[in-house]
Amino acid sequence: MDALMLEGWTPILLIGIVVAFIIFFISRKISRKALFLISIVLSLICVGIVIYSREAVGGWEGIGLAFVTFSGFLGIWVGTISGMIIKK
Repeated sequence: MDALMLEGWTPILLIGIVVAFIIFFISRKISRKALFLISIVLSLICVGIVIYSREAVGGWEGIGLAFVTFSGFLGIWVGTISGMIIKK
């Protein structure tokens, strides 16, 4: 029963995890300023997509798009923070 409930959330969770790993590996190659700038730009894009999903798309499709975007947003900042901590 629990596996069936997780089935719909799996892509959303995987997007956040994949984005976190990508940002983490990028953080090892670039400077802290560049990493922080990339994270801010991607975060602003995420906020724009959430606003778009609420205003233009609407309904359940908009909510789904907002969940996926929020998962990516969390992945961006988890990857950024872990990359900054490891880079010390």
